[in-house]
Amino acid sequence: MHIDMNAYFASVEQQANPFLRNKPIGIIGKNEKRSVISAASYQAKQLGVKTAMSTWQAKNICPSIILYPGDPDKYKYVMNKFNNIFSEFTDKIEIFSIDESFLDITDTAEDYFGAIFLAQTIRERLKEELGDYITASIGISSNKLMSKLSSEKVKPNGITVTRPKNIKKVLFSSELEDLCGLGKNTKHKLNEMGIYNFEQLSKTPLWTLKKEFKSKGLWLYNSSNGIKNDADIEPENNSEQKSISNTNTMQIDTLDEKILKQNLSKLSEKTAYKLRSINATSKTLVLKIRFDDFSNFTHQITLNKGTNDGIIIFKNTWNMLSKKINNSKKIRQIGISAKSLLTGQCQQSIFKKDRKNESALNALDSLQKKYGKNTWKRALINSTQLSTVSSGFYHK
Repeated sequence: MHIDMNAYFASVEQQANPFLRNKPIGIIGKNEKRSVISAASYQAKQLGVKTAMSTWQAKNICPSIILYPGDPDKYKYVMNKFNNIFSEFTDKIEIFSIDESFLDITDTAEDYFGAIFLAQTIRERLKEELGDYITASIGISSNKLMSKLSSEKVKPNGITVTRPKNIKKVLFSSELEDLCGLGKNTKHKLNEMGIYNFEQLSKTPLWTLKKEFKSKGLWLYNSSNGIKNDADIEPENNSEQKSISNTNTMQIDTLDEKILKQNLSKLSEKTAYKLRSINATSKTLVLKIRFDDFSNFTHQITLNKGTNDGIIIFKNTWNMLSKKINNSKKIRQIGISAKSLLTGQCQQSIFKKDRKNESALNALDSLQKKYGKNTWKRALINSTQLSTVSSGFYHK
């Protein structure tokens, strides 16, 4: 079973605020003029507003749209609530994203009739505990890929069952891009090969797909023929975070190093604080850049050991960012993701200098918890200092 919460961020806000109900709303970041639509209510979607659309485009299409700032803590709180509901029906839950989960209900439901009854029961529980405006579309099938494809068929608030005998029928009536994991580049390459739908893809020899797509060729072959192509759902610790991400859109598109450093430093410290708050370190840092022409650049670096120190995160991400500064494209947005998290491994260093820095960070974290964010910030670092600096604080 794949459960996908409908227009999630927007529906949570509509449930929380009666003024927003049954109105076209778009969830955005803090900076309205520079933001994009991260989620749109169905009332807005019906008028042409789409996810990732810029706010000025959304207003152009739908002048009555209400732009509303997102609240990640609220969405995570509701996510935990609905996954707790799911856990009452099975202990095999895979959280796919903040608004999607896979459930293995084989032992609970036994057959497809039981699965439909279970889906209806889950929908009733969601309504009772979360309210009328937070709904879900549910797909039921024999594997994760098909259950996700099924959940997309009837939105909002639908239940779709794809039995094994009907898998090819459902696939052949779908577009290539409807399948999770089949992106634009893969679709473009398939089109160049004369493959435009799943029926054509299912008839393509496996050796041909392997030749063109390497290891992904087997995935494409299995997917188009309805063959189980994904890992089993295993019980997971829902409290464990797999990554931490933060993004910031600049007030203006810029190549100014000082502005870029200020924004990157702020993101680095925010990421580091979140790591320390869950007693974790990160070994893999990912930098994401969006340019003024809306093209994107992503690069990552793997450290020798995990870190939760903002200056180390800043130093490594600035090294990546500085190489992308040129005169042709200004930078619109910067993002940092900390991956390969190691939890419960924040051991004290044997070096005195590092221990002093750790003590300072612990003290600053205590201040931030007591007085809120922006209680302190790190002094701006010159590029000539990056190779030697270890810290450098001032209080606010």
